[in-house]
Amino acid sequence: MSSKSVDMTEVSRGGWEGTVRRAVAGIRYGSVEVLVHDGRVVQVETREKVRFPYDRQPDDRRRNAGDHAGPDRKTGGTPPAENEETTE
Repeated sequence: MSSKSVDMTEVSRGGWEGTVRRAVAGIRYGSVEVLVHDGRVVQVETREKVRFPYDRQPDDRRRNAGDHAGPDRKTGGTPPAENEETTE
């Protein structure tokens, strides 16, 4: 995780509102978190997200054309009660 040092004269000049505005203006995707203690803003954190284009390729993990895409396990559970209908 990267961090930026902040010049305290910059913070005192614009107050916390200016710091939050600059933080929002400085990121494209992400979040700005304002931490408050006893009714006072004590910290402003930014988290920037970097997004990459994603072109999904077809799923080529199937071995045979007839294979299903589900997990390799058998169905289980309790058998139906005598008065329940089954779909088999």
